[in-house]
Amino acid sequence: MKKILIVEDDMILMMINQRYISSLGHEIVGTATNGTEAIKIAQEKRPDYVIMDIRLDGDLDGIEIAEKIKEFADCKIIYVSGNSDPVTKERATKTNMCAFFIKPISVEMLKNAIV
Repeated sequence: MKKILIVEDDMILMMINQRYISSLGHEIVGTATNGTEAIKIAQEKRPDYVIMDIRLDGDLDGIEIAEKIKEFADCKIIYVSGNSDPVTKERATKTNMCAFFIKPISVEMLKNAIV
């Protein structure tokens, strides 16, 4: 069982991701809708994986949040985005992500990414 942090500002997608993670038998250690919440939870809970939306409310996008989390936590990042432009993907790749998915995602996609 892996510890998972979900960072998503769309509440419906957040609930779907929670359902997927629970159905796979993993523990959700927290959910966040912005960078401040995500960083705080990651510091406290030290997740194994972060499911990270890229476009979020606030000053930081998901890639910037992931960079900050990686400064203190050795976790894997699974990006989930509605945007697949080359610049965004290149920025994400530099954070040692383990997966980059385009919304909508499936439980199978998460199952294959969380090992």
